[in-house]
Amino acid sequence: MENKIDTVADLVGAIIAEMERLNYKPSVIKQYRIVWDKLCAHSGAMPVGAFSIEHGMEFLEDVLHIRSHPLSEATSHRWMKAIYLLSDFNRTGVLTLRKPGREFVFNGAAAAPFQAYVASMAAKGMSAAHIRNSSVYLERLATFLDHAGLEDISGLEPVHVNGFVESLAVYELPTIYHTVCALRSVLGYLRGEGMSPLVPRIRYTKKARIPSAYSREEVEQMVAAIDRGSPRGKRDLVLILLAARLGLRASDIAGLQFSNLRWEQDAIEIIQHKTSRVLALPLLNDVGEAIIDYLHNARPHSDSEYVFLKLHGPCEPMQPTTIHAVVHTRLKAAGVAIPQGKKHGPHALRHSLASALLEKKVPLPAIAEALGHADTDSTAGYLKIDLGQLRGCALDVPGLYQGYLDSLGGGGHEV
Repeated sequence: MENKIDTVADLVGAIIAEMERLNYKPSVIKQYRIVWDKLCAHSGAMPVGAFSIEHGMEFLEDVLHIRSHPLSEATSHRWMKAIYLLSDFNRTGVLTLRKPGREFVFNGAAAAPFQAYVASMAAKGMSAAHIRNSSVYLERLATFLDHAGLEDISGLEPVHVNGFVESLAVYELPTIYHTVCALRSVLGYLRGEGMSPLVPRIRYTKKARIPSAYSREEVEQMVAAIDRGSPRGKRDLVLILLAARLGLRASDIAGLQFSNLRWEQDAIEIIQHKTSRVLALPLLNDVGEAIIDYLHNARPHSDSEYVFLKLHGPCEPMQPTTIHAVVHTRLKAAGVAIPQGKKHGPHALRHSLASALLEKKVPLPAIAEALGHADTDSTAGYLKIDLGQLRGCALDVPGLYQGYLDSLGGGGHEV
């Protein structure tokens, strides 16, 4: 974002300029601009620091309320996506609506050393997800250094580092923490060339955050409210069931391929995107039936190996961000309350599944197995409970996972 951004209108101008720079089709830009122009008319003078996803959702509700004719489901989905895209651009400075194959751009003096650092991460065997996330933060850092007038990476000084960290003040603590971690890591890589500026320590732990979970009644309320007569409804039902019934992450749902569906064994087997660990889960009846209905009656005709495709336009695989938007849309459509600060995507449904299993007194190793965690310590932190309390939960396993756990040797099997 080259120009100074003070207001929401400035933010809209910056994201449109970025889309034009990346050669997005005018028709694509026009679709999003319709929403953003209305947002500017509604709150364009608002300071950009006050803009949030919650404000964007309130804007959509106001606009939709005064319309004499309701929007189609597809248009409503696109309008919500426009708000999510703008909010993420405001938070990260990076356009997450990425073209297939587009690489991260490191500007100015940081270009070559940052590219070398990314290559070193790949050579060490780091996961694609970790490299991609780190690249988001490095892209932001490279742009900051370029705007600061840094002509050679050897001229990097503590004042640059401190200035960059101070610029992160508008972001949430988790974003600041992960950005600073990436900063510390890349400077450690460059230290052999004499780089050793002081990087501030950010105190943050995931265990300090309370997981966002919805009750079983709220989850079932959302599932029941989905219109299963439309292609979008059939698809959204499967996406939500995979998150709510099996606890799959958005990245794993988006990456699901036909080869992962083991119909003969009534199972789904994937390599988790986040951990690269194999995860096998039971293909529950309602999940399997919803998948079949989607494949027969809603999925666009395509030879793609990916199960979930965009309903309109090129038959490309769905993205995790779109799946997040689907869950949020369906929660709101079902009238489920979403308090400020509460998560409202597939990960919240994953937390909800963990909470439901815990309520049924499923043992911790079984919950860890179902969630694909490497160890029970991760699961204990996930549920915000202590191990002493957990020992009292080691009772009979409910029927939902009984057959699955029996096949794993009681839930302690290492997949």
